Amino acid sequence: MREITSHTNETVKMLRSLKQKKYRDQHGLYIIEGEKTIAEAIAARQPFSCILASEISPFVQQADQGGIDVVSVPYTVIEQVSDTKSPPPVIACLQKTPAEVQGDFIVALDGLSDPKNVGTVIRTADAVGASGVLVSADSADFYGPKAQRAAMGSTFHIPVQICHLAERLHAFRQNGGFVVAGSLNGICELPPLKDKRICVIIGNEAQGISAEVHDLADALYRIPIYGAAESLNAGVAAGIILYEVRRLKG
Repeated sequence: MREITSHTNETVKMLRSLKQKKYRDQHGLYIIEGEKTIAEAIAARQPFSCILASEISPFVQQADQGGIDVVSVPYTVIEQVSDTKSPPPVIACLQKTPAEVQGDFIVALDGLSDPKNVGTVIRTADAVGASGVLVSADSADFYGPKAQRAAMGSTFHIPVQICHLAERLHAFRQNGGFVVAGSLNGICELPPLKDKRICVIIGNEAQGISAEVHDLADALYRIPIYGAAESLNAGVAAGIILYEVRRLKG
């Protein structure tokens, strides 16, 4: 275990920069926070760059003994690297790992702009037993700290792939897949889905699904609204749609 005390240390400077997507892309690294999420990453054999710890707990000692580069730092360094006001005393830097999404129950994010919604949908996809999540290039970065906190470790349970969504949907349909998209212009009933290969699309919070994706959808589904609200939060809507598709798919 090594120690860093200076806020101007080059490693600390680099880790601070990972709050911004351009530096996450440049370095191929991202930050996760808290022992629970870090434990999920260890269990999933994710590649670690390092762990920063201001308190040396048994968990931190075990990570150090397991060969992870553990760095003892003042809590003020943790505060600088994290994007929250009161971060946990243990955070980690991981290497990005490319993933390939395949399977018969896929979730896709079409221009989802709120990173908290991105993380929430990934977590819901994990809970509903999806094969993986496709993320359009214009969606919020799922490697960002807000998305990672909302996902609560689910990015280590199922593959998440950034892609050109329209191309992937076209190929999916060409191979016999069925595309369901959430849409305010849809109908409040889904077709029979038993034993189908399905991709469920969750669109942008304000604009919904893009024109390209709309043209590739086999079914447009609208969640019934019984009160005065015009629509639902994208994360909530995704949960309703995904569990309904899971029920009908069997």
